[in-house]
Amino acid sequence: MPAPAATATWSATLHAHDLKVRGELTFPTPGYKVTLKKKHPQGINPSVLLLEKTVVPPTGIEPDHVVQMPVDFEEHTLVDYHEVEILPDGVKIKVKH
Repeated sequence: MPAPAATATWSATLHAHDLKVRGELTFPTPGYKVTLKKKHPQGINPSVLLLEKTVVPPTGIEPDHVVQMPVDFEEHTLVDYHEVEILPDGVKIKVKH
């Protein structure tokens, strides 16, 4: 079961057909692995990119201290995205052009 994670920051930029989504998550211990992957199928609004966040907890013993972990998603695209939604959290990020 994934540990609670609080997002410190999220950003999304689209420049020269390169989309970059970045976030920083807070975890109670080191050792967590976080990925962002494009959801298949996408939703009905083509200007909103749906990304699925997966959190894998550590498998061994970890020190008990809070850590900040960056997570990134990058894609070369011809789609003019205006928003990114992180699932299952439902966080919506406006894309800066």
